Amino acid sequence: MKLARRRRLCQRSGFMVHRLLVLLLAGSALAANPTPRPNPARFARDIATFAADRPEQGGIVFTGSSSIRLWTNLKQDFPDLPVLNRGFGGSVAHDLSVHFETVVARHAPKLLVTYTGSNDLNAKLTPDEAFADYTIFLDTFHTRFPKARVILTSVKIGEKRLAQIPLVHELNRKLQGWTAGRDWVRYLDCDSYLADSKGRPVRKFYRDDLLHLSEEGYAEWKKILEPVLREEWAKVKDL
Repeated sequence: MKLARRRRLCQRSGFMVHRLLVLLLAGSALAANPTPRPNPARFARDIATFAADRPEQGGIVFTGSSSIRLWTNLKQDFPDLPVLNRGFGGSVAHDLSVHFETVVARHAPKLLVTYTGSNDLNAKLTPDEAFADYTIFLDTFHTRFPKARVILTSVKIGEKRLAQIPLVHELNRKLQGWTAGRDWVRYLDCDSYLADSKGRPVRKFYRDDLLHLSEEGYAEWKKILEPVLREEWAKVKDL
């Protein structure tokens, strides 16, 4: 009788421990409750177009969202550098990871220039979620191409998304702090020039949609990026 009772107690205790673990895991899942990412399949046509192109390897790949995609004269702005535009408008950092092979890896770049983050926040991701997605993509790149370098350009502000500016600043601080301990990636502030003394977007640097950069905006971005681009390229071009 004592043995049977002991077995029942052990079974009951095991059941209670199991139930507690289930509840704890459920509570953890509810607490995490990640924000759904936009469906990467929405870029099927863009990715197919990229895949159809003959890969340009060993150069400088620019990738990210529309701020990269709309830099249509990228090759003209850097005529003596092997730059390649692989931006696709509306993308978020998670899309860069999903489409990593086609957008980045097949080109085996020695230098990667990235811009993403604003669309992530606009898709209701928290700064922590956007930061996690971005750094997962960058770590994936570094693992695949350990000798390559990265220029991480800061997330920009825009008058159309004024409410997001505090979130943009928070995300930029996280990204800047993350790059500080990694000698293969360089954070570049390409955002401050877009703001006036009160921190509001300067109108002339934006198109009429109050979101995307104007010709003047790209000219200023080029001015900030070019010396760093050449400096980083000099470190890897002969590898």
